[in-house]
Amino acid sequence: MRTPLNIIIALLLLSCVAVEPLLAQTSKKKPTKPKKGTPAAVTPTKAQDPQPVQDVKPNLDVRPQPLAATSFEFPKYQEFNLPNGLHVYVIENHEQPMVTMSMVMRGGEAYDPAGKEGTAAIAGDMLGKGTKKRTALQIAQALDGVGAGISVSTAGESMTISASCIKKHANLVMDIFGEQLREPIFDEKELEKLKQQYVASVASRRSRPMEIAGALSRKVIYGMDNPLARRTLESTIKAVTRQDVMNFHANYIRPNSASLAIVGDVTLDEARQLITKYLGNWEKGARPEVEIPDIKTEPAGVYFVPRKGSVQSTIIVCAAGPPVRAADFDATSTMASYVGSGFGSLLFNTLRETYSYTYSPFSVLTRGRRYNRIACGAEVRSSVTDSALTVIIRELRKLADEGPEEDALARRIALEVGQYRIAFERPSTVAAVLQNSWLNEVPIDDVVNYTRRVEALTSGDIQQAAAKYLGMFDLRVVVVGSPDVRSKLESFGTIREYTLDLEPLKESALENAGMTVDELVAKHRAAIGNVDAVRTIKTVGKGKMVFQGKEYPGSMTRFRMAPDKDYIELDFGVMKQQQWVNAPNAWTALMGGPAGEVPVEERPLLFHESKLFPLLSAVSDGYKVDIKGKRDGQIELELTKEGGSAGRYYLDATTMLVSRREKDETTPRGTVTTTERFNGYADNGGVKLPSKYLIQSIIYSLDFDQTHEVNAPIEESTFRPAGQ
Repeated sequence: MRTPLNIIIALLLLSCVAVEPLLAQTSKKKPTKPKKGTPAAVTPTKAQDPQPVQDVKPNLDVRPQPLAATSFEFPKYQEFNLPNGLHVYVIENHEQPMVTMSMVMRGGEAYDPAGKEGTAAIAGDMLGKGTKKRTALQIAQALDGVGAGISVSTAGESMTISASCIKKHANLVMDIFGEQLREPIFDEKELEKLKQQYVASVASRRSRPMEIAGALSRKVIYGMDNPLARRTLESTIKAVTRQDVMNFHANYIRPNSASLAIVGDVTLDEARQLITKYLGNWEKGARPEVEIPDIKTEPAGVYFVPRKGSVQSTIIVCAAGPPVRAADFDATSTMASYVGSGFGSLLFNTLRETYSYTYSPFSVLTRGRRYNRIACGAEVRSSVTDSALTVIIRELRKLADEGPEEDALARRIALEVGQYRIAFERPSTVAAVLQNSWLNEVPIDDVVNYTRRVEALTSGDIQQAAAKYLGMFDLRVVVVGSPDVRSKLESFGTIREYTLDLEPLKESALENAGMTVDELVAKHRAAIGNVDAVRTIKTVGKGKMVFQGKEYPGSMTRFRMAPDKDYIELDFGVMKQQQWVNAPNAWTALMGGPAGEVPVEERPLLFHESKLFPLLSAVSDGYKVDIKGKRDGQIELELTKEGGSAGRYYLDATTMLVSRREKDETTPRGTVTTTERFNGYADNGGVKLPSKYLIQSIIYSLDFDQTHEVNAPIEESTFRPAGQ
C-alpha cells in the first residue's frame, strides 16, 4: 500500500479540523449588593473626630482585582572600556557594603578542540589552582579569610568568572582575580587532580537521566557533531594536556574578548580605579576565528537511550528555534513559557492536572546567538511513556492549529512581564541582562524595550510561532528509560538507540544471508504459495488512524489485478482518499473531489507497490536487489534503481515472508521514514497474505485488520477514475 506525499497532504488537511478547547473560559460573578444593615465606611472630616475602623468582611463572591500597574524604567547603569579592550558595566547599589564582579568571555565549550572536549572547563577551573605569586592553597586561604569567593563556569560559547566580597576587601579580591586571569601557572599536579575529578563526574552523570536526555536533544537538534552539542567523555578528559589548557588561555581568556560587570557599593570612579589597577595591564590577544557550523537537525523519529532499572521515563519533544536576535524570538520564547513554564501552563494543566502523568512538566527555549532549541518534556511513569508523548504532541499541534486560549495567554504575559520587572530589584539581574546582550550582540534598545514588546504580543503571534517551529515535520522525540518501553515508542517513528554516553548503540552484526538474490526470490515465492494461480486480490481492512493523539475509526478497500493495476480507498470520515494505478497512468483524489494525475516522478514507486507480490518481479522491473545480510532472525534487503528507491524489506528468515518494510520520503521539511508491518499470515485461496497491517510514521499511524478474497471478480474499469 502506498503512503507517501498524498497521504501526508491529506493528513495535513486534518490539522484544520476544529477541536474543543481544553480550557474553559473563566466566568466572573457579578458583585452582590451589601446586605441590609451592613455598616458603611465612615470618612472623617476636619470637623469630626476620627471614627473607629469598622470590621467589614470581604465579599467572597468577588475576585480581588490586581492593583494598578506602576511604570517601569530600566535600571540605571554606566559603562566604559579599558585601553586593552575590556568592556565594563557599572551598576551602583549602596544599600549594602558588598561588591560583586562578573566577567563573561567569548570562549566556552564550543571552542574545545575536537576529541578533547572539556578543555574550556578545565582551563577555567585551573585559573584558581595557582598563580605566579600564590599557590592554590594560598588563594583559598586568602579568600576564605575574608568570606569571599571566585567561581568559574562554562557553557556553550561563553565562560563566566564571578567574585563577591565586602567592599573593604575589594582590593584583595580584585588582586587575586587579576592574578588568575593574567598569571596562572597551570601546575601539572593540580591539572591531574582536577582531571580525575572530571572523570568521576562523567561517570556519575550516567545516573542523571534528565541530563542525558537534554544532552541528546542538543545533538539531535543541532547535529551530532556540532560543537554546541559535543559532550565530555572520560576519554576526552584524559586527552587534555597542559599545553591544551595553556593554548586555550592564550586564545580566549583575554580582555578584548571579555565584558566585566561590577555591581554594588561602588561608584563609577571607584570602579574605574579598581579595574584599571588590577586589570589594566592584562594583555590583549589575537582571538582565533571559530567556525560554528550551521544547524543540522537529525532525521525525524525517536532517539532512545535504554537505561536498565529505570522505573520512569524522561521524555523530551524538541525542535529547532530561532536565534536570539530573530524578530520572532520574543513570541517563540513566550510560546514556550505558555506551553510548560510552571502553574497554569498548557502541559501543567494536561500532563499533571488532567492525567496525573507527572509532577513537573517543562518547556524551554534556549537563548543562543546562532540558533536555539525548544524542548518540552517531563519525567513520567514507564507505563504512560507513550501516553504522555501523545498528549505533548497533541497539545503542540493544537496550539499551532488553533492558537492559545486568550485569557490564559494574557495571564502568562502578565506573569512573564511581572517576573522580569521584579527581578530587576536585584542589581545582579541588571548585570546579567546587560552582559547577555553584549555576548549575543543584541542592541541595548532591544533589552530596554523587552517588556513593551512582550506586552504587545497577540495570540496570532504565538500561534504563528508554534506553526513555524512546532510543525509535525519539525518535532523530534528523545526518551531515556527502561528497555521495556521501546515497543511503546514505535508509533512515533523510526527508533535510533544510543548508549548512556550518547554513542550510537551498535546493532548485532549482519551475518551473511547465505543465498543469492535468485535463491531468495525463489524461497519467498515458495513461502507465499501458488502465486501463478492468482490474478486478482480484493482486500478489506477495518481499523483506525491515530493523528495528533486522536483516533479516527475507518476502513480500507483495495483491489489489485495482475500485473500492475491497483485501486485503494481510505475512509476515516474526516479524511477520504482514493488512488488509481493503471500503468502507465496513476490518479489520486481527496475527500471525494475530482481525480488528479500523479506526477510522473512518483509513478515508478506506485507501479512497484501495485504488484500482487512486489518482490517477485523487482529484478525484472529494473530494481537492484541488495541483500544486506541477516540479523536477529530477519533478512534485510534494499531495492534501488536510477531515480529512486523502493525502500528496505525485511523477511523473516524462518518463514521467508515479508515482516516489515521501511521507506524514506522527502517532504518540504525533511525526510520522513514510514514503516509498514505485516503480521498474521494465513492461507487465502492457496497463497499466504497478512491479516494485520500497520503503517507508522512520526506524523500518523494506520492500523488495520484485513480480510482477503483471491481471484475475486473485479472489473477493469475499477482501476480508472470515472471519465478517464
